[in-house]
Amino acid sequence: MSGGGGYTATTDALSKASKNIGDLAEKLLDDNPDLQNSQVTKEKFGRVHEAHADKYLAGAKALGEALSGYSKTLEAFGTNISSAGSKYGANEDNQVGNIDNAGTL
Repeated sequence: MSGGGGYTATTDALSKASKNIGDLAEKLLDDNPDLQNSQVTKEKFGRVHEAHADKYLAGAKALGEALSGYSKTLEAFGTNISSAGSKYGANEDNQVGNIDNAGTL
């Protein structure tokens, strides 16, 4: 924690950020199930437009894979923030102990 108005961090803030990021990662996939398992097939695309179905289906699949990758990256980022918060809290506890013991023989 910084004194003169600089950056401050708390274990609560880091924990909340981690949870929010984890929730967002999960929500991305939950809110976009059609990208993962499209209900559109070449046959359902329509006889006249069937020639364009492959590009559409490939694009939807690519979007789904990108979203899944982004979700996994967000999960990892949230986990890293959680780990940092734990380390930050442990360090704060250690420093409190050092301050309490300062000057004692």
